[in-house]
Amino acid sequence: MNRSDFLIRLLRYYEETGFKGCICIGDSSNSEHIERVKRVIETLQGRLNIVYREYPDLNAADSFKQLVDLVTTPYAALLADDDLLVPTALNKCAKFLEEYPDYAAAHGIGLIIGLDSEGPYGRVVRCEYYQQPVIEAESASQRLNDHMRNYHPTVHSLHRIESWRAMYREVHLIKDTTFGAELLPCCKSVILGKSKELDCLYVIRQVHVQQYLLPDFYDWITSPVWYSSYIVFREGLAEALALQDNISIEKAHTLVKEAFLPYLDIFLSQGSGAWRGSRFRQIARTNRLARRICQLLRSLKPKEHSEISLSALLSASSPYHADFMPIYKAITTSPTRQESIC
Repeated sequence: MNRSDFLIRLLRYYEETGFKGCICIGDSSNSEHIERVKRVIETLQGRLNIVYREYPDLNAADSFKQLVDLVTTPYAALLADDDLLVPTALNKCAKFLEEYPDYAAAHGIGLIIGLDSEGPYGRVVRCEYYQQPVIEAESASQRLNDHMRNYHPTVHSLHRIESWRAMYREVHLIKDTTFGAELLPCCKSVILGKSKELDCLYVIRQVHVQQYLLPDFYDWITSPVWYSSYIVFREGLAEALALQDNISIEKAHTLVKEAFLPYLDIFLSQGSGAWRGSRFRQIARTNRLARRICQLLRSLKPKEHSEISLSALLSASSPYHADFMPIYKAITTSPTRQESIC
């Protein structure tokens, strides 16, 4: 929504990598951004397979559901216009899901990047590992428990289209964005099956000042639509859990409650601190001193995936180098203004 420069960057990246899949776009932008995107899509006819829809009056969850209903391929992945998925990794994940039917989702390694500018192009000043869920318990109830105790979104992973439709089946009944756009589909994903991380570069997520953020914890739980949305969330998970583990709906309700309480406790015990931390990160996007403090705090954390650093990825010896370089080119090479709007 209203980030046509990011969407154009994404489409140019897929053009450069020769992506052969179908790209379904749901656009909630104003007329200026819509016209800009339409002009670029016209120039890409014959080179990319794009299905474009305008959804000016839909929220994020309802837009996602509309897009899922458009998909005709056996597998699909979801991402925002400011993220990038690696085509070769999508193929590897699809092959994995074909071979392992007890897995509902697969992804490769993720990156978080930050640039020295507020838009889609600039010099990379942050590059680090982005954690995604690896959930491999045998029972659906244990997978849900594991997921909620160490929560990370699953929506960027590749899923079978049947899973996507099940994940978004009830979102039109939910008014709360956190439940509808993220929590319900992500929790349903792990109920439906295991989640695997493959050793390949898969998703790149950019932090920037134009991000659309979910509400902080206090605003979330005090929203007038929180409880009604929670009821839909609870019923949707209980129904899926009862079916998957062959248990009664009463038992499933209890298990959903037991899984959800630790998730809330993260915010209530450590979570007031987590909430303040999320607020601080928002401030850090626009305040230089706060940004420097965030960078220092990140440098003190234990290192994970030492091969995930800008210098390592730029080295030809990196196993991820070939897939990273088209991304690096896409985010560091700014087109002329004429190219960006034509």
